[in-house]
Amino acid sequence: MKVLITGITGFVGSHMAEYVLEHYPDATVYGTIRWRSRTENIEHIRAKIQLTECDLKDPVSVTNMIGQVKPDRIFHLAAESFVPTSWKAPSQTLTVNCIGQINVMEALKNSSPETRMQIAGSSEEYGLVLPNEVPIRETNP
Repeated sequence: MKVLITGITGFVGSHMAEYVLEHYPDATVYGTIRWRSRTENIEHIRAKIQLTECDLKDPVSVTNMIGQVKPDRIFHLAAESFVPTSWKAPSQTLTVNCIGQINVMEALKNSSPETRMQIAGSSEEYGLVLPNEVPIRETNP
């Protein structure tokens, strides 16, 4: 099985890679990086994963990467997740988080429709959450 983790160099992505390597030893783990990605979160597993440079904002880059990797599973964790940055650079955040995800979905639709993709979300999607609604459930308004 080929597992692709977008955002593998981030906090969640690196832990997902560790989890897959530990629980699915026969899986080949791929991860997307950008030319300026910090890699300290994955240095301890670097020899066990395959890194591929890809700018999710660029549909050609994404299509080429999906075509080369041909993943069976994708954990899409790449995003601008730092809230202060999202307020300071809203257009960049929208492009990375929305257009980047669309580019991944379009590449899958066109060249690898059988691939299963998991998309991470945030509790922020629920808006105001009252103390009696924690932990948040999928049925929360």
